[in-house]
Amino acid sequence: MPGTTESFVSLDIWTVIFAWGNIIILFLFLKKILFVPLKNAMDARQKEIGDLYDGARRDREAAAEMRDEYSAKLEQAASQGDEIIKSAVKRAQLQGEQILADARDSAEKTLKRAEEQIELERSKALNDIKDEVSGMAVDIASAVIERNLSEEENSAMIDQFIRELGEKK
Repeated sequence: MPGTTESFVSLDIWTVIFAWGNIIILFLFLKKILFVPLKNAMDARQKEIGDLYDGARRDREAAAEMRDEYSAKLEQAASQGDEIIKSAVKRAQLQGEQILADARDSAEKTLKRAEEQIELERSKALNDIKDEVSGMAVDIASAVIERNLSEEENSAMIDQFIRELGEKK
């Protein structure tokens, strides 16, 4: 048995060369079949990942540009909105002032017409009073003519007539 252990542990140069030859052939075979396609696949995947990162960076930059552009447009729209509001407020104020001016003119015309009508009514009332007074004067004169009265009686009759006139009103 001692010989069997020696053969198991012993080194034969031809066996070592043969083993190394097998390892080199296996390595070259695996390199050709496994390592090269694996490296090519890894390179392709690396390139794809790099392209994805580049695309993402370009998209991010484009999004930032669009955001800036939209922000500028939004500010411009807000500015235009403010201008439109200011213009509308100004037009409304002008219309309000015009309406007030028209209302004042209308009120002045109405007041003037009312004053004219009051004046007409006053002059009409004065004419009516004059007609009444002249009619009364004619009545007094006819009463005085019918009677021949003294000055005292004339005075008393005029006073009585004035009192009756005051009581009627």
